[in-house]
Amino acid sequence: MRVLLTGVSGYIGKHLYESLHMEHDLVVLSQYKQAYEDVSWMRGDIFALEDVITAMKDIDIAVYFLDPTKRSSKTMEASYNDMNALAADNYGRAAEAMNVKEIIYVAGAVEDDETLRILRSYQTPVRVTHTAIRRKGMLARFQSARRDDVRIIRRFKIPASWTLEKFTAHYFDYYKNVLPGLSNVEIDENSYYLQGAKRDLIHLKRRTALSNNDRQIFDIAGGELATIRHQHTGTLEFRRMLGTEEIMVCIHRYEPSKSWLFYQLLQAPFHALTMRIFEVEMRIEKFNEEQRNGQTKTYTPHR
Repeated sequence: MRVLLTGVSGYIGKHLYESLHMEHDLVVLSQYKQAYEDVSWMRGDIFALEDVITAMKDIDIAVYFLDPTKRSSKTMEASYNDMNALAADNYGRAAEAMNVKEIIYVAGAVEDDETLRILRSYQTPVRVTHTAIRRKGMLARFQSARRDDVRIIRRFKIPASWTLEKFTAHYFDYYKNVLPGLSNVEIDENSYYLQGAKRDLIHLKRRTALSNNDRQIFDIAGGELATIRHQHTGTLEFRRMLGTEEIMVCIHRYEPSKSWLFYQLLQAPFHALTMRIFEVEMRIEKFNEEQRNGQTKTYTPHR
């Protein structure tokens, strides 16, 4: 059979390779070329849906596990839970789109329950290994990597009535007012200019229709805070998680134009703070809607 692995350089991947390569045609999805000569190497990123879809062409079985120390960028601003959720969602979506016969999930991670819920929200059958490989996700915020790029993954709970279009509009409205008198967003058809003190800091070009309630993608096309390389275009993605009231906001392959010291000491902490405030705001919006609909319980203290 033609079997997809997400990497053979880690502990689990090496053992899977040793067990499978003599009997099956192995395809490896990785950003970096592998040392093994008897595998088909697909250059790609498990966190980028289009790469996973390409890798799953003509695949019979796709094996899913996420390396607990997965390193895909120099700076990773995400929790391991959110990284795993995004990767699992990519796997489920891609397997369904490419008619993969089965996903085999390697059990034993702390996130097993959520991972299986995500994988099984799509149509491809999911089988779980009897043997559990005990592991806990670990992630260093600043990592060594072969490219000076940034990945940011944040998950937000939203009101049940909100569409992805409404969330995206609210996201840009929030940025516009995050620093009154200084921050702003100028929109010109498909171009969005995130500004600070009337200077274009980030230029985004919308790739998908606003009415798309599944995914909305913006390419990072310029601005004073972005380095643009044609072979590695950065993206901002808004994704609705199937069967939930959650939105995943992801920034992929973003290369800051300023020094890493500037990014680590100023730009990254400021962005993290604004996203935490935005998360609180979204929770308040969700609570208010539930209260209007009579879905929240009123707490009555015991006398």
